[in-house]
Formats: sequence, C-alpha cells, structure tokens
Amino acid sequence: MKPSTQKSYFERIERVVGYLNDQVDNNPSLETLAGVAAISPFHFHRVYRAITGETPSSTLRRLRLAKACILLKETGKSITGIAFAVGYDSSQSFARAFRSGTGFSATELRKDPAALARVLKVLSTPVADPEKPTGNIEVKVVSVKPFKVIACRHVGPHKGLFRAYGDLYSWAEKTGWVKNLKGIYGLPIDDPRGIPEKECRFDCCFDFGADVKPGEGLREEFLGGGHYAVARHVGPYEGLEDKYDYLYGPWLNASGYLLREKPFFNHYLQDPETLPPEQWQTDIYLPIEKGEQDEKFF
Repeated sequence: MKPSTQKSYFERIERVVGYLNDQVDNNPSLETLAGVAAISPFHFHRVYRAITGETPSSTLRRLRLAKACILLKETGKSITGIAFAVGYDSSQSFARAFRSGTGFSATELRKDPAALARVLKVLSTPVADPEKPTGNIEVKVVSVKPFKVIACRHVGPHKGLFRAYGDLYSWAEKTGWVKNLKGIYGLPIDDPRGIPEKECRFDCCFDFGADVKPGEGLREEFLGGGHYAVARHVGPYEGLEDKYDYLYGPWLNASGYLLREKPFFNHYLQDPETLPPEQWQTDIYLPIEKGEQDEKFF
C-alpha cells in the first residue's frame, strides 16, 4: 500500500467537496471541478463517485439543503430568501427539492428544532466512508501496445448498445472486413448513474487491424499504449459499475499508481449472443502510471 498516494486522492476529492460547499449558490461545471481536483476529466467523475458514494451534483444538492437547514436554524430569513441564498431560482423549485431531500417542508422543520437537527446531521454526513473496505478483486498490471479500432458513438440508454454494436457489425459484413475482426471493445464515456440516460455517451469499437478505414459515420481511435490495471468481470454488464468503483476507489488508492490522461476501456471477450449473461467475461482496462510523489499526476 502507498498511503501517500491514497491520501493524495482523498485530499483532492475533499478539496472538491469544500469547493462545492463554498459554491452552493452556483452550478460549477464538471471541467471546473476536475480542475479543482487536478484529475483529468476522463476520470474525475468516476474517482469522485468511487470515493464519496455520490455524484458531484448529488453532493451539491445535499450541501444546498444542509445550508438551508442552517439558515432555518440560525437566521430569521424568509423561506424565499433562503431559497435564493442556496442557489434555487424560485421558492417553488426549492420547496420541491427540500421536501424530496428531507421529507419535510422548510416551514415544518423551522417549527421543529429537534427534527431540524436530525435532518441537518444526515445532510452533513458523506454518503460513503472512503476508508471502508469494499471487497477484494484480482487486479493485474500489464503493458498494452497501441492498437487501432473502428468506433461509432452511441448516445442514449445503455440498453441500446446491442443495436449500436449490431449496426457496426452490419457495416463490417457489407464491407467484407468482418473476417478481420480481432476484438470487441467499448469506451463508457459517461456514468449513467450521474447524468440522464438519454445523454450518456458510449463508443462502440471493433478491432479489425491497422489497415481498415472507417466508413461514413464511423471513425478510427487508438486504444492501449502504456500500462493498465486490468480486472475481469464475469456476468451481466449491469455489474460492471461496481468493478469500476473498486478500481477507481479502493484499488487505485492503495496501489501506488496514478491515473493517466487516457480513457479507460472494456474488452468484451465473447459475443454476448453466443452465451448466457452469467458467462459473459469483460476485462476492464484502467490507464495508470507509477507515482513518484503526491503532486505528480500528469
């Protein structure tokens, strides 16, 4: 274990939480938060969730409601004044968010100091304890040579990925390149737990070798190059998020390695149409480099 690396990642995310606490009346972008953490936007949202157990937007909502409770307790501000003070554009949107997040209206809690104290304690508590062990998954570190893939971008719910891969395969059949198929890959750009499914981006990729040129609506990308931490997932693809969280959280923080500014990717080892879901095997590749000191990330 490398405690200094672990401390550094935790401190970077803690710095973001502190920044969000100071910015409850704003809505900082993911790029801004990644800059505060000094973590590449390729990885920031997944590191953040793996360590905190929630998305940055969820943290912001929680901190807004916590500040609202403090204002209810310590000031005589009107409910509307509190709504604007914690970043809501109307008392109506604040009222909906407050009841959804606390189970009470602001007026009810102002009249019940004991309940207000309980709610404030809950809202002030992080969702996850980063020191809590979350299991043990075998991870190996390998060197991967760069290789070219043909990629198509899918935007929308992940249940549509089978069709997207099918369209890419149909193109390969029509062009005759299907006989060169060497591997099936995927780049999960967005975390579907953090943004609306209809906005999630995912690159579907096939490796046909270096000579294949992309057709209309397709593009070439290069994966690999350098060292990767690799973990295998066996079972339905819905379970991949737990493996991502393990790699980006407990494993990374204890490994002594640092993230590189390249996307992680999945290697799907079988055609899912040939086996039942419980036998699907997926290797997850996380780009890493050896860390020499806390400050050296990129």
